[in-house]
Amino acid sequence: TGPIHVCGAEPGDVLEVQILDIWPRPSANPAFAGKSFGSNAAASWGFHYKDLLTEPKPREVVTIYEVDATGERNWARA
Repeated sequence: TGPIHVCGAEPGDVLEVQILDIWPRPSANPAFAGKSFGSNAAASWGFHYKDLLTEPKPREVVTIYEVDATGERNWARA
């Protein structure tokens, strides 16, 4: 998130940003130690709105998923 300052940047300049590494932030709640959480919205304004698997389609759904912040598991659990 921003705003950010880029030395030498002028209004109208185009900046390229490369993400070199990324990792989930562990939960600060001791009850969820070693876990991170994210969400995926299947709403009329979201990318997955018409890609739902079950009837009735389309409908708005928000999936909360758990990610292993320790790196031991490389998949998410809904």
